[in-house]
This record gives sequence, C-alpha cells and structure tokens, in this order.
Amino acid sequence: MNWQFQKIFRLVFITGIFFSLSCSDTEKDNDKGKQNLYSIFLGEFKQQDQVEDFRSSLNRSLWNKLRIERVYERNYKLFYGKFSSSLEAGKTAYNFFSDSLITNYKITRDGKPTLDTYANLLFVAKYLDRPSVFSFNLITKQTEVEWSNFGKKVIALNPSKDNNTVFITTASSYGKFSGVRFIHDAGLYKYRREEEQSDEIAEFGNGVQLYTYWENPDTFKVNFSSFDSVNSIIVNQKIFPIDLNGNLGKIKERSFDLLQNGFPAPPKSNPISISPNNRFRFREVYSQGESYIYLRDFSEKSEQIIFKTKQKIKDGLWSDDGNYFFIVTDNEVVKSSNNKNEKGQQLLIINAVEKKLIRTFSGFKYENLLVHGKLLFFDERPTQNAQIKIYDYKQDKIIYTISMFSGCGLANLPM
Repeated sequence: MNWQFQKIFRLVFITGIFFSLSCSDTEKDNDKGKQNLYSIFLGEFKQQDQVEDFRSSLNRSLWNKLRIERVYERNYKLFYGKFSSSLEAGKTAYNFFSDSLITNYKITRDGKPTLDTYANLLFVAKYLDRPSVFSFNLITKQTEVEWSNFGKKVIALNPSKDNNTVFITTASSYGKFSGVRFIHDAGLYKYRREEEQSDEIAEFGNGVQLYTYWENPDTFKVNFSSFDSVNSIIVNQKIFPIDLNGNLGKIKERSFDLLQNGFPAPPKSNPISISPNNRFRFREVYSQGESYIYLRDFSEKSEQIIFKTKQKIKDGLWSDDGNYFFIVTDNEVVKSSNNKNEKGQQLLIINAVEKKLIRTFSGFKYENLLVHGKLLFFDERPTQNAQIKIYDYKQDKIIYTISMFSGCGLANLPM
C-alpha cells in the first residue's frame, strides 16, 4: 500500500511539474510589466526525481509558493515566492534559515543571482585608517569592505528603506580644534549596491556641522552649517534635499546669530507613540524626577504602567509588526570599570502583547537603533571601542557582536 501511495504521489507531483512548466509561458505573459521580481533560489537539479525528493524533504508550509523552472531540457531550478525587493526576499529566506526550514539559498532577480540586501548589512569602520563602508553577512558572519574612496572619510551612512540605494556623506578631514568642530571638503555620494555603482552628487565645502536624515522614504536630506565669511558670529545653514535617484532639489538657507540664538542643534528624536499595527500606544509621564511609561492596548481597551525610570526617554522604535517597542533613555552618570563617573544610557525591550519589560541593557551609550526583521541592531558605545550588537528580540538573546579593531557603527564612528 505504501509503495502504491508513493507511486501515485510521484505521478501527481510529476504531472504538477509539467503543468507548471506548460504554464510558464502564460505566466511570463501575465507577468509582463512586473519587472525585477525577486525570489529565493533553493537548488538546481538534473532529474525530475531529484526535484521531487528535495521538495518532499522541505517543510509542508513552503510547498504552496514553490515553483520549478526548466532551464534546459534536463535541467530544473527550484524557487520560492516572488518579492518586490531583495530585502523582502532576503528577510523571508533568513527567517526560514534561522528556523531550520532551509539550509542553503540565494536571492535571485528575474532568475539571476543578485545581492541579498537583507543578509548583507552595511556599517562603518576603518579601512587603511580611514572610515569606510563595510558589509556584514548574517549567514557567514564575515565582513568585507564594500565602499572606500582614497582621501575621503565617511561621516555618515544612510541606506534607503530597501537597503539598496545608499547615501554616503564624506569629508577629507574632520574633528575638533579649540573646542570647535570642523569639517573639510564635505561631499555626498550615492551608491547603488546591486549595480556596485557610485556617483558623487554634491559638494558642500568646509563647515562646522553636518547631519543627515530621511525626511520620508523617498527624500534624503543633508543639513550643512558654516561660519559666515564676513561676520563670524553668524552661522549659515543650508538644507539639501535629494531624491532616491540622486536628484538635488531646492536648497533651503537660513542663518543663526550665535549671541541671540546659540549654535543650531540637530532636531531631537521624537519616538512614535502609536504602533504600526495601530493596536498599542505608549506615553511618558514625568513626575517628581521619574519617568512613568504607560502602554495602552486599544483592542483590550486597557492601559497599564510598564516601568519607571529616573531617566527621560530619548528615543523609541517599534518592531515592524508593532508587537515590540524599543526605548533608549537619556544619559545618566554611571561608574566605569576604572571607578570614574561617566555618562551611560539604558536600552529597554518591551513586549507589548505581554505588556512587560523583557530586557534592559545598561551602562553604555546606545545609538542608531535599526529594526531588521526579527533582529534589532544597535551601536553599543563604551569609552574604549564601539561595537554593534545583533539582538533577536523574539528569542531575547544577543546572536552576534560585530567588533572591529578601531571600532564600528551602523551609521558613523564616534567623533
């Protein structure tokens, strides 16, 4: 009976293969206009039996999005899903990999291998003693130089939402002189990762302050300030808007009188209080030297206090599904290893569904939080050597620490 069942199953599956292949031309016609489709490539096989055996070994939850493409008469490739970006395909593949549903994969674009922008994450570290752009692979845990330019030091790294277009802000030199920051020969590059193409799109010159940010997913901005060439108590600031294609928009200019207005400060981060799934809202109540954090659950029509701290909230970020909330508190004075008073922060991990604080990191500066699928990346910056932590917030564990000889950071190096 078992043999007969296997024979029937084999016949049905092979019929399914040929049905899939016979429909491939129709699917191609239907997919006209859908350009740059990404998929998860799982393997290449010479025999139909090999495809069947491999498919049968996979978890049944994957079966409905598997597809087979015949490349040559006796050559078959097995793919999973269709995605709008390499990041989304890579995120799905990494989740399968970390859950042991697959053991080996590649990301393809229209059937051809391409860069996995999810598994290969960018960060800043020193190469030949100049800050450059590195890539870290989540699967192999290997690092390599991705972008470096002779005579240019990376000040800031700002990837787009899909992690493919990257804006790299540089300078020939920067630092402090007599307590005042300086930036020489500042410029901006746009780097396309899949094409490995880099273009310089703006030159800012010399200044005393530069900061970058995404105004929205399609608009990147650079704020660059310099002293007025005639009146040294005036600081002139220019705001450069750039779209994803690298096109420069209308430049906004404004001036600050140092005696009246003080030095222009970068805008403070304002944590988004409402979760992406619109189920939760957090609020901070500061009273008598302590911050009380409340979490409201709209679905349950309830609100309760999650924790309290003597520090104020500096930044906050939700997970993509809205079920976790990450909070960075403002600086506090802590004792270092050599018994000196130093400033530190707290990074708090909140499970909103269970309405509880599940983890507290403390004692260092925590910056540049990045939600990356089910992972949270963040800079941990002690006084000596900055490093990047990779935290699986659903399993509540640090899975890896990126550490380089001269320090590293997700967006920049400490200045």
